[in-house]
Amino acid sequence: MRPLPDPRLPWPIALAGVYEIANSEGLRLRAYRCWAGRWSCGWGETDGVGPTTQWTKEYADGRLCDSLADLAERVRALCTDAPTDDELAAMVSLAYNIGPTAFARSTVLRQHNAGNRQAAARAFGLWNKARNPRTGQLEELPGLTARRAREAALYLKPDDDADVPMPQVVDGESPIARSPINAGGAAAVGAGALTAATQAADQLQQVSGVFSTVKAAVQQFAEFVGVPPGMLLAAALMAVGVMVMQQRRRQRAEGWA
Repeated sequence: MRPLPDPRLPWPIALAGVYEIANSEGLRLRAYRCWAGRWSCGWGETDGVGPTTQWTKEYADGRLCDSLADLAERVRALCTDAPTDDELAAMVSLAYNIGPTAFARSTVLRQHNAGNRQAAARAFGLWNKARNPRTGQLEELPGLTARRAREAALYLKPDDDADVPMPQVVDGESPIARSPINAGGAAAVGAGALTAATQAADQLQQVSGVFSTVKAAVQQFAEFVGVPPGMLLAAALMAVGVMVMQQRRRQRAEGWA
């Protein structure tokens, strides 16, 4: 059984968050290089750690407690919508892993402050990549994907006294044809095939701002080469629509909503 931090310390976040961080980071009392190549020690601490660093468990627990106290204060200050204890714990766990600067510009924080808890929970999954020091390429890591899923679950955990409905019959996956994004792509294809009129592009603009950009670029190019803008706009709309639909199907195949 993996060791856990001392629960008697004055932890600034819910113990569920502390244990999530501890289980994800693991405890090492001698300095080691993490997957990204940084010297780390204790519960994944990097500040002041070098190749000869050695700690006791008591010191490692205290360092983690101090780090989380500072981080919790910073995360709470960034939240214009006051988080619950579990929401705070989940966001601190994320910030501990990706750093407070990255968290401050994250979609998780932006959607939380917008009051969109479902979107904020989904956005945890965006932080599941790390740069391979050997190849320099970003890679999705199963461990990060699993950690983000646990943090998202903690973030959505209802208060004990909350009256949360739990239906016994749950609808299945909605058909992809009902997806607004997919419908927008289909509309682009149809509009491109039927007409290149400005009115069609203006209607499609509400689906994605990309269509208005395409429209302007195509009209400028058409004027330059002397081709009727309608023909180029029709082709561009069809191409963009097909790309949107293909991307939506790839997202569904990968399990995205």
